[in-house]
Amino acid sequence: MPQLRINIVNFIAFLILLLFAAGFQTTLWYQLFGNLPTPRIWLNVILYLILFRKPFEGICLVYGLTLFIFPFTSIQLGVLWMVCLLSFAVITYVKKRIFWPNYQYFFYASLGANILFDIFYIGYSKITEKNPLSLLVFHRLSEVFISALFSFPIYYIATRIDYFTNKDFLPEAGGAKE
Repeated sequence: MPQLRINIVNFIAFLILLLFAAGFQTTLWYQLFGNLPTPRIWLNVILYLILFRKPFEGICLVYGLTLFIFPFTSIQLGVLWMVCLLSFAVITYVKKRIFWPNYQYFFYASLGANILFDIFYIGYSKITEKNPLSLLVFHRLSEVFISALFSFPIYYIATRIDYFTNKDFLPEAGGAKE
């Protein structure tokens, strides 16, 4: 029972972080920074869950939390699920090859996740839509880099949430035991 309580409290805390990140991105960002490209701050929260959770738990969280992100985006729910789950697959594959649990890795993973998101979303649009998304290279690159800069505070907050809810790191994410 205590493990279930830890998981529920941890999920609620990450849900609040995700909603705050998505809300900041969609409303407050434009008030503060005007036409500066909007970062995908919520993607950093999803990335943290992909990297620091077991695969089954991670995929359930990504699938479930995408439902909460959906109202904040202009992307259709099915497309958002597809893009997030494809990103999950690629990031999990890379994580099994190269992983070290610190903020630097999380920054680089954020760059990669944002680039993957753009590639999958633009690719889907080019294949299926009559009027596909524009590439807008400088706009997309600035989105990616601004999003990656938000990885530092998201990583700090997410690790604090895990610490305060006593959520353990994965065995493979914990490094060598001394």
